[in-house]
Amino acid sequence: MTEPSPPPPLTDEQLSELSKLVPPLRHLGRVGLLGGSFNPPHIGHLLMAAAVYATEEIDHLWVIPTADHAFGKKLAPFVERARMCHVAFRHLAGGAAVLDLEARLPRAPGTPSYTVDTLRALHAIRPGIKPVWIAGSDIIADLPRWKEPQEVQRLCRLVIVPRRGYPADGLRLQVDLPLLSSTEIRDLIAEGKDVSGMVDYQVLRFIEERGLYRR
Repeated sequence: MTEPSPPPPLTDEQLSELSKLVPPLRHLGRVGLLGGSFNPPHIGHLLMAAAVYATEEIDHLWVIPTADHAFGKKLAPFVERARMCHVAFRHLAGGAAVLDLEARLPRAPGTPSYTVDTLRALHAIRPGIKPVWIAGSDIIADLPRWKEPQEVQRLCRLVIVPRRGYPADGLRLQVDLPLLSSTEIRDLIAEGKDVSGMVDYQVLRFIEERGLYRR
């Protein structure tokens, strides 16, 4: 399969508009980037963010919901997932910002969101950024399938957080996060089962009000 080509460089006008969506850099520009579908965000995501904050020297955390999944997974509408992220990560107060950047980046019609393109855009929007991309150990097997995986690792430092059921050997960060997945939560909601304790109570209220993930 042909590797997707990078999008054209952002114009000055695009950079100016996108800059309004991205917080200024703090201190030395070390930013933790927690990307994902957040379909929905759950307690494990919040604990992952807190664990990285406690063990890595980062100045700020930016939560970046995926606009369109690179592997074609069906997602709830972006605006709903972004709103749930705002609700879920409010517990980190001023320590986290939710960016709807991926929904605003210029892309050819039908092109999914790629981490490498998001990273390139962030480097262009905030020169001097020192990004730390945060991901669970479940992504290790899929990393070779990412668009330009070596470029991703050049543009950021990867911090892999252990997840139960996935290899954790050699990982510096050793935490025991709960065995949770958005897929499991969606399936339970679709079956009409209780997921309280798995997601923030206000996120759960939002899901119920919007009728998300029901069959």
